[in-house]
Amino acid sequence: MPCHAALMDKTLTATPDQSVGDVLKMMTKTKPPFVAVIDEDNVLQGVFSYRILYRNLLPVSVAMNDGIQMDVTVSAAPGIAKRLKKVKPLPVSEFMDRRPQRVFADTSLWEAVNMMVQNGAPVFVLEGESGKLLGAMNEHSAYAELDRLQKEGS
Repeated sequence: MPCHAALMDKTLTATPDQSVGDVLKMMTKTKPPFVAVIDEDNVLQGVFSYRILYRNLLPVSVAMNDGIQMDVTVSAAPGIAKRLKKVKPLPVSEFMDRRPQRVFADTSLWEAVNMMVQNGAPVFVLEGESGKLLGAMNEHSAYAELDRLQKEGS
Protein backbone atom coordinates (compact mmCIF):
# COMPACT_ATOMS: atom_id res chain seq x y z
CA MET A 1 0.00 0.00 0.00
CA PRO A 2 1.54 3.31 -1.08
CA CYS A 3 1.89 6.17 1.37
CA HIS A 4 0.04 8.68 -0.83
CA ALA A 5 -3.15 7.00 0.44
CA ALA A 6 -2.35 8.25 3.97
CA LEU A 7 -2.01 11.96 3.25
CA MET A 8 -3.43 14.47 5.69
CA ASP A 9 -6.60 16.17 4.49
CA LYS A 10 -4.82 19.49 4.06
CA THR A 11 -1.19 20.55 4.26
CA LEU A 12 -0.68 24.23 4.98
CA THR A 13 1.95 25.80 2.71
CA ALA A 14 3.97 28.99 2.59
CA THR A 15 6.57 30.43 0.24
CA PRO A 16 10.18 30.97 1.36
CA ASP A 17 9.83 34.76 1.17
CA GLN A 18 6.71 34.99 3.35
CA SER A 19 7.42 36.59 6.69
CA VAL A 20 7.55 34.54 9.85
CA GLY A 21 4.79 36.78 11.22
CA ASP A 22 2.46 36.03 8.29
CA VAL A 23 3.12 32.29 8.58
CA LEU A 24 2.47 32.41 12.34
CA LYS A 25 -0.86 34.17 11.68
CA MET A 26 -1.85 31.35 9.30
CA MET A 27 -0.80 28.76 11.87
CA THR A 28 -2.74 30.50 14.64
CA LYS A 29 -5.87 30.49 12.49
CA THR A 30 -5.76 26.87 11.30
CA LYS A 31 -3.64 25.32 14.10
CA PRO A 32 -1.44 22.93 12.09
CA PRO A 33 1.71 21.60 13.77
CA PHE A 34 3.85 22.58 10.76
CA VAL A 35 3.89 24.42 7.45
CA ALA A 36 5.43 23.06 4.24
CA VAL A 37 7.58 25.71 2.56
CA ILE A 38 7.31 25.42 -1.23
CA ASP A 39 8.65 27.40 -4.17
CA GLU A 40 6.64 28.80 -7.10
CA ASP A 41 6.71 25.37 -8.80
CA ASN A 42 5.24 23.62 -5.72
CA VAL A 43 8.61 21.98 -4.96
CA LEU A 44 9.25 21.36 -1.28
CA GLN A 45 11.98 23.62 0.10
CA GLY A 46 11.63 22.95 3.81
CA VAL A 47 9.36 22.84 6.83
CA PHE A 48 8.56 25.45 9.47
CA SER A 49 7.06 24.69 12.88
CA TYR A 50 6.71 26.18 16.33
CA ARG A 51 9.45 23.84 17.51
CA ILE A 52 11.86 25.22 14.90
CA LEU A 53 10.87 28.76 15.83
CA TYR A 54 11.36 28.16 19.56
CA ARG A 55 14.73 26.55 18.95
CA ASN A 56 15.80 29.82 17.31
CA LEU A 57 14.34 32.02 20.06
CA LEU A 58 15.81 30.30 23.11
CA PRO A 59 19.06 31.64 24.55
CA VAL A 60 22.16 29.77 23.49
CA SER A 61 23.91 27.65 26.13
CA VAL A 62 26.93 29.17 27.75
CA ALA A 63 30.14 27.62 26.36
CA MET A 64 33.01 27.33 28.80
CA ASN A 65 36.67 27.55 27.74
CA ASP A 66 37.20 23.79 28.01
CA GLY A 67 34.29 23.16 25.62
CA ILE A 68 31.83 21.93 28.23
CA GLN A 69 28.31 23.14 27.58
CA MET A 70 26.52 24.50 30.59
CA ASP A 71 22.88 25.52 30.55
CA VAL A 72 22.17 28.61 32.58
CA THR A 73 18.64 29.16 33.76
CA VAL A 74 17.72 32.80 33.37
CA SER A 75 14.52 34.73 33.30
CA ALA A 76 14.38 34.50 29.52
CA ALA A 77 10.73 35.26 28.75
CA PRO A 78 11.17 39.02 28.08
CA GLY A 79 14.22 38.30 25.93
CA ILE A 80 12.39 35.65 23.96
CA ALA A 81 9.45 37.97 23.35
CA LYS A 82 11.84 40.67 22.10
CA ARG A 83 13.53 38.20 19.77
CA LEU A 84 10.13 37.10 18.45
CA LYS A 85 9.30 40.69 17.60
CA LYS A 86 12.57 40.97 15.63
CA VAL A 87 12.00 37.62 13.88
CA LYS A 88 8.43 38.23 12.64
CA PRO A 89 9.36 40.43 9.64
CA LEU A 90 12.11 38.04 8.48
CA PRO A 91 11.48 35.49 5.70
CA VAL A 92 10.43 32.04 6.86
CA SER A 93 13.28 30.60 4.76
CA GLU A 94 15.70 31.81 7.45
CA PHE A 95 14.03 29.58 10.04
CA MET A 96 12.84 26.52 8.13
CA ASP A 97 14.38 23.08 8.33
CA ARG A 98 15.81 22.54 4.84
CA ARG A 99 15.99 18.77 5.19
CA PRO A 100 12.50 17.53 6.02
CA GLN A 101 11.64 13.86 5.73
CA ARG A 102 10.36 13.06 2.26
CA VAL A 103 9.17 10.06 0.33
CA PHE A 104 7.72 9.52 -3.11
CA ALA A 105 4.02 8.82 -3.60
CA ASP A 106 4.56 5.13 -4.34
CA THR A 107 6.76 4.51 -1.29
CA SER A 108 5.18 1.88 0.92
CA LEU A 109 3.27 3.13 3.92
CA TRP A 110 5.35 1.01 6.30
CA GLU A 111 8.51 2.86 5.20
CA ALA A 112 6.93 6.24 5.93
CA VAL A 113 5.60 4.99 9.27
CA ASN A 114 9.09 3.76 10.13
CA MET A 115 10.47 7.23 9.34
CA MET A 116 7.93 8.76 11.74
CA VAL A 117 8.83 6.23 14.44
CA GLN A 118 12.52 7.06 14.03
CA ASN A 119 12.30 10.85 13.58
CA GLY A 120 8.75 12.01 14.25
CA ALA A 121 6.25 13.57 11.87
CA PRO A 122 5.70 14.98 9.33
CA VAL A 123 6.76 12.98 6.32
CA PHE A 124 6.24 14.85 3.07
CA VAL A 125 5.00 12.95 0.04
CA LEU A 126 6.39 14.07 -3.32
CA GLU A 127 5.40 13.40 -6.89
CA GLY A 128 7.97 11.34 -8.80
CA GLU A 129 11.13 13.03 -9.98
CA SER A 130 9.61 16.52 -10.12
CA GLY A 131 9.72 16.83 -6.35
CA LYS A 132 6.33 18.57 -6.32
CA LEU A 133 4.55 18.38 -3.01
CA LEU A 134 1.48 16.17 -2.94
CA GLY A 135 0.92 16.51 0.79
CA ALA A 136 2.14 15.32 4.14
CA MET A 137 1.58 12.43 6.50
CA ASN A 138 1.50 12.54 10.25
CA GLU A 139 0.79 9.89 12.87
CA HIS A 140 -2.95 10.49 12.72
CA SER A 141 -3.26 10.30 8.93
CA ALA A 142 -1.19 7.09 8.85
CA TYR A 143 -3.34 5.55 11.58
CA ALA A 144 -6.55 6.58 9.78
CA GLU A 145 -5.40 4.81 6.60
CA LEU A 146 -4.29 1.69 8.48
CA ASP A 147 -7.59 1.61 10.37
CA ARG A 148 -9.54 2.01 7.14
CA LEU A 149 -7.61 -0.87 5.55
CA GLN A 150 -8.12 -3.07 8.61
CA LYS A 151 -11.90 -2.44 8.58
CA GLU A 152 -12.04 -3.02 4.85
CA GLY A 153 -10.29 -6.37 5.27
CA SER A 154 -12.56 -7.65 8.04
